[in-house]
Amino acid sequence: MNEPLLTVLGSAAPFPIPGNPCSGYLVRYGKTSLWVDAGTGTLSELQRHVSLRDLSALWISHVHADHFADLPALYYAYAFGDVSRETKLPVIGPRGWAQRVSAFVTNDVAHDMGTVFHVLEHDVDELANVGEMRIRGQLVAHSAPSYALRVDVGGRSFVYSGDTGPCEALTELATGVDLLLCEVGCQDPLDVRRKVHCTPEDAGKTAADAGARNLMLTHLAPGLTGDDALHRAATDYDGPISLATTGLSVTI
Repeated sequence: MNEPLLTVLGSAAPFPIPGNPCSGYLVRYGKTSLWVDAGTGTLSELQRHVSLRDLSALWISHVHADHFADLPALYYAYAFGDVSRETKLPVIGPRGWAQRVSAFVTNDVAHDMGTVFHVLEHDVDELANVGEMRIRGQLVAHSAPSYALRVDVGGRSFVYSGDTGPCEALTELATGVDLLLCEVGCQDPLDVRRKVHCTPEDAGKTAADAGARNLMLTHLAPGLTGDDALHRAATDYDGPISLATTGLSVTI
């Protein structure tokens, strides 16, 4: 793979619907494959594109279920399935993610996530490179500790907002980016949830202020149609805008 490629594994919020799992994305370049968010249903979609043996790393923005609920199933695959790896899979997420997954899979025997994962935490460990990818996380504005992600690889750049309200931290991270993948989990600008989710207008303004070359909208608020989201984002951003749909693959 000579150009970095983004594949949408799912974009539904806050629960999966037929044909669309929750939040999950795959970034690939050469032999490197980075899974970004493991929302409900994304593990099965991931395996359409990359073997679990060959996955390079998993990056989790925050520990709300629609962004990380498939992690217990991934643990089962490595711990009890027939999936063997030469090295443990690096998984980076907010502080305490491993304990939460362990509590979910534990019954009478405690399960140590460190037996199958290389456990990393955003505010403790710095994972600067995944294969040929240079990655960087940034704390953004959400109701739980949530991190946006920037990937620079092959002369291209990609930023994923995670879940966040409009904030300067996201704009700075996305400065000059080739593709900004931004959530639009708030429909009404007057809704109090705008503090922790973006409206389409917020996504468009962030892309414009950051000088992003392309904008992709994802994680649409319930009741917000794709056409409406595209139209509203275009009021503040005059670059190319697209929608994240399951199975979509685009060159970054």
